Amino acid sequence: MELPFGGAYIFQERHSQGVSQVAAALQAAALEACPQEDARVLELGSGCGIVSIMLALQRPRWQIDALEIQPKLHQLAVDNASLCGVEVAFQLADLRDFQAERAYQLIISNPPWRKRGSGLPSPHPSREASRGELFCNMADVLACVKRNLAPDGAALLVYPASRERELAATAQNTLLDIISALAVTGHKEHTIYRLSHKGKPQ
Repeated sequence: MELPFGGAYIFQERHSQGVSQVAAALQAAALEACPQEDARVLELGSGCGIVSIMLALQRPRWQIDALEIQPKLHQLAVDNASLCGVEVAFQLADLRDFQAERAYQLIISNPPWRKRGSGLPSPHPSREASRGELFCNMADVLACVKRNLAPDGAALLVYPASRERELAATAQNTLLDIISALAVTGHKEHTIYRLSHKGKPQ
């Protein structure tokens, strides 16, 4: 697919979760949340790499690390970054035990949004792993954010509005605050939540 700027193209994995307007909304929110020209940024669950690649095209001085637990998607993201001529440190890693040596000013994620055991499962394992909480749940995602977010940093997480109460409770337990919520245009079921360390002014 062609990206909306720079004439760049990326490839998607046919049986994985498809790219939607949520990716464009998340990268736009990231640019607004972190206006610095130099920043350390972490993406949790990079999939084919589209969000990190779009950010690298627009903020070439950002140091972007991106984690993906599925080997095929990780390699696809690496190949897509090479195709687009950008530097993103895509890592085959599990966010549940990821601990960076240095904290990040911004952490972004469009994690699996469907609770394990709910909804109709996809017949394709890769797509199901992207939608359902097979490899990580909400508490795992927020714990990773807590470990790796700089004291004055921000996190942007995409979750359904129907899980907002659960997100608020999990954030409270993880000592994080929800600062704002932005509905994704065209995807009423998806909301981008901005979080920070508890008690930090934004």
